[in-house]
Amino acid sequence: MATQTGLTDTAPLLRGGSFQASSSTTVHPTHDVSDEAPEISRKPDETIEGPQAEDPAELPPAPADNPQRPHQEDTLSALPARTASSISTAKLEAPPSMHNRRSTGESLKTIREDLSFPRIKPVILPFACLMGGVILALGHHIFNNWADGRTVGKSPNISQQWVLRVGTAFAFAFQTILAASLSFVVCQILWYYARSKSMTLQDLNTLYLIERRDVVPTFMSNALVRAPFLVLVVTFSLLLPIAAIFSPASLSVIFLVTNTSGPCVVSAANITDGANSTHIYSAEDGFVLSGVSGPALKITQRALVGGVIPSLPMFCGDNCIYEASMDSMTFECQEGVTLPAGQMGTVDPAHPAPGTRTYWNATSDGPANDPTLPFYVGWMTNAYTDGMEQYLDGTSGSAYCTPMLAHYNFSVQWLNGVQTVSYTTEITGPMPPSTHFDQNNDQPTFAALQIGAIGLAARNQLLGSLSITSNPGGSRDAYNSSVISASFLNVSTIGVESYVWGDVVVGIQETAANITASMLQLNLGGMKSSTCIYTNQNLVYAYHWLGLWIPYGIALLIVASSLIFGVLVFLLFNPQNLTTSLSDTVSITQNPTLATFAHKRSSHADQPDTRFRLGEQGDGSLGFATQKDFS
Repeated sequence: MATQTGLTDTAPLLRGGSFQASSSTTVHPTHDVSDEAPEISRKPDETIEGPQAEDPAELPPAPADNPQRPHQEDTLSALPARTASSISTAKLEAPPSMHNRRSTGESLKTIREDLSFPRIKPVILPFACLMGGVILALGHHIFNNWADGRTVGKSPNISQQWVLRVGTAFAFAFQTILAASLSFVVCQILWYYARSKSMTLQDLNTLYLIERRDVVPTFMSNALVRAPFLVLVVTFSLLLPIAAIFSPASLSVIFLVTNTSGPCVVSAANITDGANSTHIYSAEDGFVLSGVSGPALKITQRALVGGVIPSLPMFCGDNCIYEASMDSMTFECQEGVTLPAGQMGTVDPAHPAPGTRTYWNATSDGPANDPTLPFYVGWMTNAYTDGMEQYLDGTSGSAYCTPMLAHYNFSVQWLNGVQTVSYTTEITGPMPPSTHFDQNNDQPTFAALQIGAIGLAARNQLLGSLSITSNPGGSRDAYNSSVISASFLNVSTIGVESYVWGDVVVGIQETAANITASMLQLNLGGMKSSTCIYTNQNLVYAYHWLGLWIPYGIALLIVASSLIFGVLVFLLFNPQNLTTSLSDTVSITQNPTLATFAHKRSSHADQPDTRFRLGEQGDGSLGFATQKDFS
């Protein structure tokens, strides 16, 4: 009885490895079995057609001392029934030639003639997944549109966590369903390369690993050269989670500030109402201005030192805006004037000697107690360094400032406990006399006394000087002005004593405005009905549609383009609808060519350059064959 040829199951050969040659795949040639396909066995009463059966004794015996040779039962079960039963009775035929099979795919004419439902049925699910991705993207858009502008936790009463979870669920469902659509494309491209190129067993193993999204063989082998489209589509599949990362951020949470108008009661801000306003002046003999009241003086000093308007009443509560108009005064200044002699001291830099270096000097052009009179002011930015001058980054100059009547419009906003005051100023004319009778021998009016008090308070804060008198024995500071505390002066004693001035003219005008606004703390003309603006702050959802449609749109475009390409490959190169399932893998690897190759590999036959290509065999079945003869 003839000895049966030992064969191995070749399906596992397509399940691992890389493009790099390995010693485990190097085989050594022997003369065990020829590379011929087995002939179908016949019954005793049938006539053998074709090549005559040879004497079994002429077949080379299987090596008895080879422990790796599979048992007879395993060999028979690893082959088709007709092949296994004929090995002992018929000579193996030569493998079919690569030129006698269809390896380049179906023709366009054949495809057009066979566009039946069973033929195109496999592409329905990938297209359904693509449409599912479009529906999920639209659903995410509709959900975000619904949430846009809604208050967090209200209307309806859904917590922020669940809103974000729903958005995240849309994003990951979108990514998952598009990945399923791309899986069809990856599978088709795998079989395209298997049919269009001759590859080694290890090349085929790598294609299988790439199809399963194994990152190492995808990017760390020469697969990009051997199968670039497969690597490209798999890369798209691996990058799909980026859309699921960016799209949930399209719905954010912001503070929305809305303003509504409503009635309120605010200060009348009428300092000229003699019956209802608080008196902010003191009068000599009850007729002319002699000074400023204690409360008004305190308000004035706080306004000058702070450089801002002090805290004003919240007439309409927190998160509200109210307006007030008031007649008061301001300073109209002409810059770059010639100062009176000696205004800025007696120091002569060319002849160092005892003298006074003046950094600020404001003098009234007339009686200092008359708030209607203008004043000169000169200022200098410098540092006292015992004879060595050091000029700093500040301003120096002179001005001639005249008190004028002005009308103010204040807008006071309280928002979360923070006050913001804005105002506009309009000069309306010269200030009326308040310290003496006018030319008609009429005593000052109540409005002139009130506004004169504001002017006197502001002016007195600015008059005076800041200077240093030096002599051989040392130096002496002389400060007789409240301007030392002004917000527009920076006094530094680090290293040297320096005086750095900001915009002095603007500072003078802002001081008058700050003092005027501070008067709202007093009862000026009683209260009046008004319309206030109430500010509402809500935490709401904000939908940024570009943040959703840019990642979703790119993903849909890539998947749609890849799917169209995959369908064309399927129709041309995979009419049998092969997948990478175990059953399909076994069906294309159970053929005489691979059986012979597997036997020689198990016998350590050396076939390092053997390349396989998927195509139709001589008997019409689909399988891997090679151009090389193993016999």
